[in-house]
Amino acid sequence: MPAITIDRRADIRVLPHIASLEDHNLAMTSTERHRTWVVLTTLTMVAVNLRAALSSIPTVETEIQAATGWSNAAIGTLTTIPVVCMGILALAVPRVARGIGRRRTVALALAVLVVAMGSRLAAQVPIVLTISVLLAGVGIALAMGLVPTVVRAQVPDRVGLATGIWTGAMMTGAALGGALTVPLAKWLGSWQMALAVWAIPALAGLIVWLAVEGLRDNPSVGAPPSASLRDMPWRSRPAWALTAFLTINSIVFYTLLAWLAPSFVDRGWTQEDAGFLFGVFTISQVAAALVMPSIAERMRARRTLFAAFIVVCSLSLIPVSASTASSVTVWVVILGFTLGGAFAMSLALLSEFAHDTHASTRLTAMAFFVTYVLASVGPIVAGSLLDIGISWQTLYLGIAVVLLTQLLTVIPLRRGTRIQ
Repeated sequence: MPAITIDRRADIRVLPHIASLEDHNLAMTSTERHRTWVVLTTLTMVAVNLRAALSSIPTVETEIQAATGWSNAAIGTLTTIPVVCMGILALAVPRVARGIGRRRTVALALAVLVVAMGSRLAAQVPIVLTISVLLAGVGIALAMGLVPTVVRAQVPDRVGLATGIWTGAMMTGAALGGALTVPLAKWLGSWQMALAVWAIPALAGLIVWLAVEGLRDNPSVGAPPSASLRDMPWRSRPAWALTAFLTINSIVFYTLLAWLAPSFVDRGWTQEDAGFLFGVFTISQVAAALVMPSIAERMRARRTLFAAFIVVCSLSLIPVSASTASSVTVWVVILGFTLGGAFAMSLALLSEFAHDTHASTRLTAMAFFVTYVLASVGPIVAGSLLDIGISWQTLYLGIAVVLLTQLLTVIPLRRGTRIQ
């Protein structure tokens, strides 16, 4: 048997090379980690503007009605119009992104939001306020329709974390819009100026989005696919279940967005206190959005978690419907946490269930198209019911029943599902 010899000099020559490779890998890991957080921070600055345009209006509805003479049903359209836009334009977002790129599409969305909220300086004119909410819906639709795809393309290994962060940021914007608009109106001496203030964070988000190099369109990812009606996964049972889950959640959310604060003003609370309560409602959603997607991602019994959130959320509406005491705040926190947590967990599934980035675009377009078109009905139907004399308690109990039907959508949401 021939002797086996070991060249120690070769080992010595290779060791520095191995060490340099390890240093390079560590450096790349550090670079990737830094890039991930830059992307997440930028997405946060975009997402914080995707609800403030809507949540800032209900807290000054009394002033709007005094200036315009609108009925409750007409006031409900201020939430309905942008939500309809978000649904219909979900079909157009991929087409726009194919034409000008994801980066420019999001930039366009933020620019439209700047114009929409800035125009509210003249919001006492009914047509201006109507155009403002219409433009807000366009801007929100363009940005929100691309975020799940951007998450899938930019941070595929951090889908739960990324979804939690941008959903939490979106809900933070809703909380700030609801809680700060009335104090801003008192400080500035004008509710119109208070509404227009929310153009500032949109402008800041636009500047940061354009400045971050890491979010430039990646040619290797490819352009977003077409998302016409025939391209969507209509034959997929999980796609329909996820869409129905998001739809029911959104019907409840947008109805509460429009009427939670006014319901407490009508029961004797001041506008400032009602706005603060709405802020508590949305802040509790932020907390849920930040933690629940990551928790759900690791849980085996995830569908049980979804079902538990639905039941608790529905039950919390009962004391919220009847109570006027300050202790109702606890139930509002529970309501917000369970509603927002369920929404954030289901949004993560838009990325998780998709087979690839293109499938994520198609699934997101389908889900948002159906969800927001149907959810837009909630605020105006609630306003119409109030106009014919339905009590707040009856309205809230009806919302609780609608929410319970969401349990039927949970069964097909199995882990490991892949939608083409």
